[in-house]
Amino acid sequence: MGDNPTGARDPAKPADASGMTLAPRPGLLISGPMLRGLPMILSGPVLAASLLLAWAQPSAAHPHVFIDAGLTLTTDAEGRVTGVEVTWLYDELYTLILLQDYGLDEDFDGRLTEAEVAETMGFDLNWNSGFEGGLVLSRGGETLGLGAPEAVSMTLRPDGRIETVHRRDVTGDPGTGDPGTGEIEAQVYDEAFYIAFEATLPSAISGAPDCAPDLVRADLDAAYAALEAELAAIGGAVAAEDNFPAVGALFADKLVFSCVP
Repeated sequence: MGDNPTGARDPAKPADASGMTLAPRPGLLISGPMLRGLPMILSGPVLAASLLLAWAQPSAAHPHVFIDAGLTLTTDAEGRVTGVEVTWLYDELYTLILLQDYGLDEDFDGRLTEAEVAETMGFDLNWNSGFEGGLVLSRGGETLGLGAPEAVSMTLRPDGRIETVHRRDVTGDPGTGDPGTGEIEAQVYDEAFYIAFEATLPSAISGAPDCAPDLVRADLDAAYAALEAELAAIGGAVAAEDNFPAVGALFADKLVFSCVP
């Protein structure tokens, strides 16, 4: 299995001090090392269903992780975007594995302690393998610059899913005047499709609560058709993660901010 894009450890490899486990949402590949940890947190019908799903999946299943994403843009007095807060909400099974991997919420009260947050926050910002956070911002067809990520928060939500927020500076936005043209477009995706992002969390512009973006959902029929063609071109079977086609952009939602101040 190839490198995962977040810089976290692969679940099939030993953990190190900074690694994390990437686990799939039910219905995708679950590797042997993951399953050995599951009985601690899953039991009965849930564990049985997870095992059946694991056996039913191909060895090169993609994606492995599902993240719901949301953005909050910060602008200056001239309407130029100067920063963005990025929210990632992880899938249920990933969260279960992560809680066990880091020894979080061991009292099962559904809350993380201050010490747990301090020790763990930022676990998902150790990016590698060409993955730079998956965020693309543009205005008038010009891609904007993004600074290094800074961890803002990490919470365990009442629905039992881990949510993290990080902030990045934004540079190069010409603003709404000439040569800038109106709309800000944003996408969040992993080109390697190791992670599947959906831009379904609330997104906004700070200080402009009525300026919600339009969400343009990905054409999944077209995306899967393209993926099937790419797989056929390499023989119809992926022997290793590194051979998987770079199709993440085809599955990406788009946020369009048309009312940027």
